[in-house]
Amino acid sequence: MIKKNLAYILISLGSIPFIFFAFLRILSFEKFFNLDINYILAIYSLSIISFICGSHWGIFLTNNNLKVNLFFLSNFLTISSFFGILFLITNYFFLLQILILIILLLIDFYIYKQNITQKKYFYLRVLITTLVVVCLIIPVII
Repeated sequence: MIKKNLAYILISLGSIPFIFFAFLRILSFEKFFNLDINYILAIYSLSIISFICGSHWGIFLTNNNLKVNLFFLSNFLTISSFFGILFLITNYFFLLQILILIILLLIDFYIYKQNITQKKYFYLRVLITTLVVVCLIIPVII
């Protein structure tokens, strides 16, 4: 039972740092254990994007009928996020992350429409992506 729901549990747990640090930003905290909260959010969002892109690689490896090359697309998105953290100011970087997360959700929609993932998985991705996008907007507007 746990193994069957592990993906759903991990996706949900992965949103907790976004919620926690967005909440700290709402409370006007700038630092957490002497680290800039925006820096922590930036590194974490880069990590999550890399992880989602890696899962798309796995899906592409096991499904020959996908017409979209997820190897190329996921590499492009991960590298864009990486260069974004190097060269963009924080607010623009968060906006880039939001754009990439939305693109990844659209890819998940495509994968769902190809009957590769379940409706429950896609709906959870929509919910969590929406929550994460809101959490990444908070440091931009505060």
